[in-house]
Amino acid sequence: MADTNNLSAIGPRIRAARQAKRLTQVRLSEALGFNDRQTLSDIENGKRIVKPQELVTISDILHRDVDYFLDPFSVAGVAKYNWRAAPDVPASDLDSFEAQADRWIGLLRWLRSHHNPPSPLKLSLRLESNASFEQAQACAQALVNALGLGHTPAIGLATAIQTKLDIEVLFVDTDRNQPRFGISGATCHLPDMTVILINRQEPVCRQYFDMAHELFHALTWDAMEPAHRESNCVDQRKSNKRIEQLADNFAAALLMPQASLEHFIDTKQINNLSELIRTAKALQVAPSALAWRLFNLKLIDAETLQLLKAQPNKSSQKNMPKRFSGQYLSLLHEAIDQGRLSARKASKVLGMSLPEFRVLFEEHAMSVPFEI
Repeated sequence: MADTNNLSAIGPRIRAARQAKRLTQVRLSEALGFNDRQTLSDIENGKRIVKPQELVTISDILHRDVDYFLDPFSVAGVAKYNWRAAPDVPASDLDSFEAQADRWIGLLRWLRSHHNPPSPLKLSLRLESNASFEQAQACAQALVNALGLGHTPAIGLATAIQTKLDIEVLFVDTDRNQPRFGISGATCHLPDMTVILINRQEPVCRQYFDMAHELFHALTWDAMEPAHRESNCVDQRKSNKRIEQLADNFAAALLMPQASLEHFIDTKQINNLSELIRTAKALQVAPSALAWRLFNLKLIDAETLQLLKAQPNKSSQKNMPKRFSGQYLSLLHEAIDQGRLSARKASKVLGMSLPEFRVLFEEHAMSVPFEI
């Protein structure tokens, strides 16, 4: 069991659980028999140790298991998320999936803490919420060059984000009870790390756009913190907050920089539908995304825009990304092999049986570091 004096974890989790129950500090303080709310405030802010019996009482009042507050493999109460989900995904279902994501990310955070100290450096874009769309696009194109992404940025984007920006990219399956494309992905922001989650079951083009969009949030979180939830429908985002419009403009320019457009498109064929469909496929973007990018750059007319938008997205699912990431599985393998973590505990955190956990290592072509 984790140390009850782990204030940095317990306090924020008490706050999160209290807020989820819509209880004020005053009401919970009264239920705990505190003289005033300052004692509870000190507990939630890590200034006072929560006593064992107090924690038991808090768990009863807030209807949470004590393990929720003590679990070292969780980022509950500390992590902040920006989810991209379909409007018809119930809030309760998204909350349930977020609770599982807390454990995936919490385990990753624990593994990283035992491997390398957190990096003191964090790249951020020099943008504010009042930035123009052109400024967001310019930042994206500069980043393409800085990361050496070449003419097809989508292909090497995930690797570059992880190795050059120290932002983890995890490919996950959404909750089995959800529609296939109900939850597209998320950015998870923590004080010491950032994680991007991508639904690996979605079309490849959509995965890349989601990744680029979430990268914008990862790199601008401190300057313009996004909403907890946004729609994964492009048309709805156009009428929503400017932050999401900036993120879409950034993503479009990151995946389709002008240098790449010039490389793939013969200017004499700029309104040739077949040529543009071929370009979309080469850039690994949806025809509709390319249509808007070219239209906004005033390279195609309104008629071509509508024709290209109407083209189906034929991106293949044959090469579905492996679950989580190779780095994640390497850290898991090392921790289990060295005896710092049991396979049974790790599989429980990941929400898998031991046989399913074994398959996960095999999926990544790794030896299995435990026996069933």
